[in-house]
Amino acid sequence: MSRLALAIGTLLAFVAVSSAVQVPVSIIDNVFSPDSVQIDPGDSIVWTNNGVNPHTSTSGVSGVPDGLWNSGTLSHGAKFTRGFATGGRFSYYCQFHYVLGMTGVITVGTSGADEGREAAESRPGIACSPNPFRSSTTLRIGANLAGPRTVSVFAASGKLVRTLPAARTASWDGRDNLGRETGPGVYFCRYGSGSQAVTRLP
Repeated sequence: MSRLALAIGTLLAFVAVSSAVQVPVSIIDNVFSPDSVQIDPGDSIVWTNNGVNPHTSTSGVSGVPDGLWNSGTLSHGAKFTRGFATGGRFSYYCQFHYVLGMTGVITVGTSGADEGREAAESRPGIACSPNPFRSSTTLRIGANLAGPRTVSVFAASGKLVRTLPAARTASWDGRDNLGRETGPGVYFCRYGSGSQAVTRLP
């Protein structure tokens, strides 16, 4: 093989290797950010725990692993990288906080991209305003109410604090189910698979 052919072959190999992308996903405040990612076959996802609590990236749905990957416990600053060679749609969750809606979806390749977008649009999202708040916050359900008929408010520890009837809008006055004032901190409002972190100020 001539030097020119060898150089071209080496260059092509370098281009093929360097075309793969590592996409970062930050883990903080019991949320994967972003929680929905689209990549090409051959790309990788790099999860980094930027929060103080331990987390995992575990493939599967609703606390049921499917065995494709499991990062193990990631403490603050720890990273986990997983490559995706084939197309498809892959769901995952944190073993410790999936009850708070800490889940994510990875769509690999263009096949399934529309499916992933439709699933994201139909997912029962939730938004809180104002956020942060002192006396009360308004919760807005962003999709149809074909799922559970309640909105659940959890403390950062995972403890259920308040259950509210699900309507297009609902108000949380910062009290628990027994009418007691909750303290300042980060809470998670969940409807279906949608979750929103909300901060209560002192």
